[in-house]
Formats: sequence, structure tokens, C-alpha cells
Amino acid sequence: MNLRLLLALLLGVAVLTAVLVRFDLQAVMAALSRAGLGGFFLIVIAGLAAEVVLALGLVPFLPRTVPLRIAIVARQLRDSAGDILPITQLGGIAFAGRALVLAGLSAPLASAAVIADVTTEVFAQGLYVLIGVAASLSLLHRSVALSPYVGAMLAGALFLSLGSMGFALLQLGGSHWMERLGERLFPGAALHAQAFRSAVHGIYRQRGRVVLSMLLQLAGWMASGMWLWVMLRVMGLGTGLWTAIALQALVEGLRSATVFIPAAVGVQEAGYAALAPVFGLTPEIGLAVSLLRRARDIVVAVPVLLLWQLVEGRRAARKAS
Repeated sequence: MNLRLLLALLLGVAVLTAVLVRFDLQAVMAALSRAGLGGFFLIVIAGLAAEVVLALGLVPFLPRTVPLRIAIVARQLRDSAGDILPITQLGGIAFAGRALVLAGLSAPLASAAVIADVTTEVFAQGLYVLIGVAASLSLLHRSVALSPYVGAMLAGALFLSLGSMGFALLQLGGSHWMERLGERLFPGAALHAQAFRSAVHGIYRQRGRVVLSMLLQLAGWMASGMWLWVMLRVMGLGTGLWTAIALQALVEGLRSATVFIPAAVGVQEAGYAALAPVFGLTPEIGLAVSLLRRARDIVVAVPVLLLWQLVEGRRAARKAS
């Protein structure tokens, strides 16, 4: 782990510690206990369903011969790595590209597909944050604690969302930043730089597929809001669906803004705890939601990464023999 990553992780841990000390942990545990094992199982299933919808955004950039399950595996592997390993969310992208290579795609094509997927996801996530801001605007103004900061919060959210969308459009228009990122993340693509660049621009020229990917990514982010709604219902809270979608959108905006912190440690917890009161929930409920999400990530990611390690180990053994 390099020094910058370690410092970012330590910053996140410090924020997490401050959040845990600040709030009533007994109330947090009481909220968690209301979910129960059956409720937690439902949360895991709902999270997997949201992952499947997000994975669909990669499909338009893959050859038709690639099965849907490969896109799902690539997306789950990417998120599992970013959720529990001491790497940034960008590091998880390399895992997705590796999964496509092992599925039979060439390194340039696999890398280009994943980079295009990230581009359309950035655009869709920016749009999702805008939807969250619009849905929560009146609630933010009514909050006594947050109303003085509404202008700054909205400006930050708008800057993030419009900046993300503008960044994605620049990539589609010919910017080379994502290409350079791809060459850093995928050494195999760097060895075939011209083929990789041709593949990326070939994908971007297919505007219909790009728009389809954006729409599928937006559907995936909306599904993540529905996942939060399921968590709140499991905890016995009658929170409305749009409220859950708005809360999730704002938290995801915070996570994106702090992409340099591994697994958004501390940022996610602080985000849910700080924003929950805006939507009529206690900070302890927000913290409980974050901990349930962490628990779900661990339950899913650990077996996924262990299986991946097994696959890579067997492949290395076959090559050695």
C-alpha cells in the first residue's frame, strides 16, 4: 500500500471513529436487531439484484457472444474488491477487466469495454445525484439544522453531478484522460496501446449503445435506492420509496467525491448519519443502515474474492505445468 492510500485510509478510519463516538451505539444496535437474520438475508438478495441491474450497463459494449453472466461476474468482482480491499474504487475496475480477459476477450477490447462502462456510469451517477437533489430540495429547506447550509450543499451536489456528466461527455467527445487511466489500470492494454485506443473510440462512436448503457446505469443506480428502501422496511420503518432514493443518491454523491478513500470508510457512515435527519430518520438509524450495508458487502465480497483467488490459482498452476 502506497503512502497516499494509507493516509487516505487513516483519514477515513478517523472519521469513522468520530462518528461511532458521537452517536448512541445502543440505539444503533437496537435498530440493527430489528432487521434480524431473515431481514438481513432479504437485504443481501436485494443488493445482489441491484448489482445485476448495474452490470447491465456493461453489456452494450461486449460482443454478443459474451454471456450475461460474465458481465455480472465482472461487475460483482469490481465492487467486491472496492468494498473490502484496501484499494480505491478505481482499483476495483482492473478486476472487472481481468474477468473479461479470462472470459476470452482480448486485453484491448476488455479494457476498452470496462473504461466505456465507467464513462457511462459516471454520467448516469451524476444524473442520479441530480434526481436526489431535486427530490430532497424541500426537505433540506425545512431542516432546521441544515437549512443554513442548503445553498452550499446544493452547490456542491450540482458541481459534482454536472461535473461528472460533463467529464463523461468530454470522454465521448475525444478526451484521452480515460484512455490514460485504462493504460495505467490494465498493463495488457498498455502493451497494445493503439489497439486499445481504437477499441475505445470504436465503442464511443456507437452512440446508440452508449445511450443504452447510460440508461441501464441510471436504472441500476435507481435500483440501489430501492435497495436502501428495502433495508429501511426491514428495520420496520415506513420510509417512502422516493425518500430512500433521494437519500441514497446524496450518499453516493459523497462516496464519489471521496473516491480516493478506500471503501469510503468513514465517509459512508458520516453521510448516512448526517443526512438521515433530513428525511425524518435519526442519525443512529442512518449509522445502522451503513453498518448493514457494510455487513452485506463483507458477506458477498469475501466468498467472491476467495473464489476469484481459486480461479487465478488454478490458472497459474496450469500455466506452470
